[in-house]
Amino acid sequence: MDTTVRFEIDQQLGLLTLARPAANNACDPAFIDALAHAAQAATDADIGALLIRADGANFCVGADLKHLGALDGDLAEALDAMAVAFHRAIALLADLPIPVIGAVQGHAVGAGFGLALVCDQLLIAEGARFATGYARLGLSADAGVSFHLTRALGERQARSLLMVPRSIAAAEMLALGLADAIVADADVQTEALRRAHALADGPTGAFAAIKRLTRAALNQDFAAHLDLERHEIVALTRQPDAQQRIAAALG
Repeated sequence: MDTTVRFEIDQQLGLLTLARPAANNACDPAFIDALAHAAQAATDADIGALLIRADGANFCVGADLKHLGALDGDLAEALDAMAVAFHRAIALLADLPIPVIGAVQGHAVGAGFGLALVCDQLLIAEGARFATGYARLGLSADAGVSFHLTRALGERQARSLLMVPRSIAAAEMLALGLADAIVADADVQTEALRRAHALADGPTGAFAAIKRLTRAALNQDFAAHLDLERHEIVALTRQPDAQQRIAAALG
């Protein structure tokens, strides 16, 4: 059984762990296949939240260049197959109706950056460093990096980060609105686990509606969005979870 990516359940929390630390969690076909299986397992599981984390010094340094350098066949075909599988995995993670929390230490580059950006909440270590990396290799972007950077920063800043693949420190990630909190290197995993458990025990129906609303807000006009807000909040009041929480708040 491939253990380069693990999926486990701790109470109501799913734990997706990148577990190829000797290679800095670099992405080769076996690793990507394991990620896809873990993402599917998270999709199928009855959990309230998902924590994406990594073993070792680095979160994920992107494509495994050693693997690519050792290829006998066509590089374009190999990259296409890897992109298809990785994109299948990251699309599953993006579509989860539950909170997805990321904990990043060390370097998150290329596809690793994309995996971090797909998280709803991102906790990063003080020493964490992020980079797009693609242009150094004469490439553009994958793993949703160009999508999330453009949505978060606008076209100009997204193009700048993709064209000049410099290292982005933790403080800049926070200032750009790409991360939610900076935590001491030694504490990032513990704090992420604590926050993820708290979210897993939270109002999952409301969280799912919040994710739908914030995504829809980018693609419809104000009047349509008001209608969607009304639909979502009224539907939630019919659910036992909201009814119990409202009753408790009213004393």
